[in-house]
Amino acid sequence: IGDNDDDAYAWWTMKPGERSYNAQEYIGFDESASKVLKSVFPNSDQSSCCNYDLILGHSQGAILLSALLATNVDLQRSKCSYVLNGAAYPNPYKNALTSLPQQQSQQDNMQDVPMLFVMGRNDNINPIESAKQVHDAYQHAGLDVSIIYHDGGHSVPTGTDGDSKHALDVICDFILRTAARKVEDGV
Repeated sequence: IGDNDDDAYAWWTMKPGERSYNAQEYIGFDESASKVLKSVFPNSDQSSCCNYDLILGHSQGAILLSALLATNVDLQRSKCSYVLNGAAYPNPYKNALTSLPQQQSQQDNMQDVPMLFVMGRNDNINPIESAKQVHDAYQHAGLDVSIIYHDGGHSVPTGTDGDSKHALDVICDFILRTAARKVEDGV
C-alpha cells in the first residue's frame, strides 16, 4: 500500500496478537480502500464504470474486498465478478456484513454480483470456518455465491492432481462465464 517495497506487502496492520477475523480495527484500511477504489474507478466519480470485469483477492486482498463490498455502494453496483481466495471474516466490518440483507431488500445493488470463494481445506493462515462466514453472509444477502474447496493450504490451487486441478478448472470456468456474461451484456 505504500510507495516503497517495505510498505507494499500488507493492506493494513493490526495490534500484536490480533488476526483479521478477531481484530477490532484495521490500521491503514482507509488508505488501502482508497487505493483500490481509485484503481477500480479510474475517474474521481465512483459512480462511473468499473475498470474491471473481475477482481481476484487473496488473503488480505480477499478480506479487503469482502469489507469493501459490504460498505461501498458504488462497488456493489459495479457489475464486477469476484474471486475471494483464502478470505477471513473482516471483523471490524461485521455490522456491514450482517446488515447486507436489509440493504439488499431496499436497494437491490448486488443482485447480479457473482462471487466465487476458494477455500483450502489445509489453510493454516485464515481458518476455513472464517471464510465460510463471509460466504454465508453474502449468500444470506441473496448474492450469487459459490465455493470451491481444494486440499491445499493458503494458496491459489495450481497443481495438476485431481483435487487441485478440479478447483483450478472451476476458477477458470468462473472467469470464462464472467467474460461471456460481459459479451452478452454488450459491455
